[in-house]
Amino acid sequence: MQDQETKLIQVFLSQSSPNPSIFEVSSTQDGDLICTCPGFNGRGSCKHSRFVQARIKNNNGAYPLEISKKASREEADKAQTSTDAFREFIIRFGKIEVY
Repeated sequence: MQDQETKLIQVFLSQSSPNPSIFEVSSTQDGDLICTCPGFNGRGSCKHSRFVQARIKNNNGAYPLEISKKASREEADKAQTSTDAFREFIIRFGKIEVY
């Protein structure tokens, strides 16, 4: 799965460890979810990926991105040009979930 291109869906700030950590949930080209947290690496599932999956299920198969109003139309258009541009856009303007 790691060789596939992925698209960032959601960024999480985890406060459960002694030091806050940032984890990213992405979707593969096949629609599978992956997360950068240690729990996902060990089990292939985690609370972050389950959170995203539940939100997708509750929104008829789509993940509702919450984007800051500070993002311009030009920046949103540029985000559609590549996976890296989309990731940068989400990191800069997407709502970070604390979980």
